[in-house]
Amino acid sequence: MQKIYPCGFDGEVVVTDLRKDLYMIRVNDKRIKFFEALWEIPEGITYNAYLVTGPEKIVLLDTVKAGFADCFLEALGSVVDARSIDALVVHHSEPDHSGAIPRLLGVNEKLTTYAHPIARNIIEKTYGVKLGSYKPLRDGLRLGLGGDYVLELLSTPWLHWPDTYMSILEPGRVLFSGDVFGAYSIPDSLTDRDTDFDKYAWFMKKYFATVIGSYRDWVVKGMDKLENHRQRFDAIAPLHGLVLEENIDRAIELYRFWGEKRTIATKATIVYASMYGDIERAAKRVAEILRSKNYSVSIYGFNDSDRALVSDVLSDAIDSSILVIGAATYEASVVPLMKYIAELICSKSSSGQKVVILTTYGWGGAAGKRLEGILKSCGMSIRYIVEKHGSINDDELVDAVDALTLE
Repeated sequence: MQKIYPCGFDGEVVVTDLRKDLYMIRVNDKRIKFFEALWEIPEGITYNAYLVTGPEKIVLLDTVKAGFADCFLEALGSVVDARSIDALVVHHSEPDHSGAIPRLLGVNEKLTTYAHPIARNIIEKTYGVKLGSYKPLRDGLRLGLGGDYVLELLSTPWLHWPDTYMSILEPGRVLFSGDVFGAYSIPDSLTDRDTDFDKYAWFMKKYFATVIGSYRDWVVKGMDKLENHRQRFDAIAPLHGLVLEENIDRAIELYRFWGEKRTIATKATIVYASMYGDIERAAKRVAEILRSKNYSVSIYGFNDSDRALVSDVLSDAIDSSILVIGAATYEASVVPLMKYIAELICSKSSSGQKVVILTTYGWGGAAGKRLEGILKSCGMSIRYIVEKHGSINDDELVDAVDALTLE
């Protein structure tokens, strides 16, 4: 079964049965351009909720963003009467997954909500509602749905909010993973079967870098915990993107790779802001030199006619062994945009990379030291700084690359 419900010009809701007594209700958000009003995602995003119709109890797992609440309730009604839902489990209280709760409560006041106490407080304060029938989640809590149907809750804090939980459905063998293993994009399919996972993994990494990147120590703890339960599930159902069935172990390994701050030895990312062309010419020349040494190079520029996507910069930076940062001195500091990007890389994508800084100035240099201070503060190794009065010459760029590639 698959049904599609149009939702104005903003998107659509897709309802499908994933497994026996398990339904996915997916919103395809075609309107959004900036996730969290920060991250550029021209590829869009989905919000996934799940419904389990057990022999005795019907449980809804999360909801969707508020703007889609009416469409969501209509789609939900194609499976069950919303008034017959016994419980709502809140794995993550962020508004893109809790936004339809007020609408749901308006239809079903007797609903029991299972959530972390922090999540309860967030929901009640954000939406001005009262969770009259509320029960707190705890690690290992088992919710019986009748017969041998059980939903077991797993505490996975700071992935990426402190209230985050996952759960495992028995006998369905599905892990509901919250935001973990989520991805940007609106895939044509609902699961990873018949999907080019290499291409899809980019959207997973982009989501990881922008949303979860600041909490990588907790990612490692979370993956360790999942390893203890690995034999209990053969599907991962995240709150964004595809349900994973064929690439579960690969997805876990990717999360471990990123969480452990590992990098690809032959990968380099170059990001620059160039007001009048000098920094851009230098950055492109460094890319040529690195490629001649068999490095895979991603280059992102910000100039007076074009801008790269900051979200893509973070995605490539997170697993690069080499970073090249270019920006001129600006008002006795560094170009503000590049200061912002450097700080974001430190917060979200710092993996102890080797770094070259390229700067120029007119009457006095300051950008080099400012960028050095930012990047050193998050454990990066500054190998070379070019701070040039005027244009940077080729010999200096060769020396800079040698500092990165010769041990």
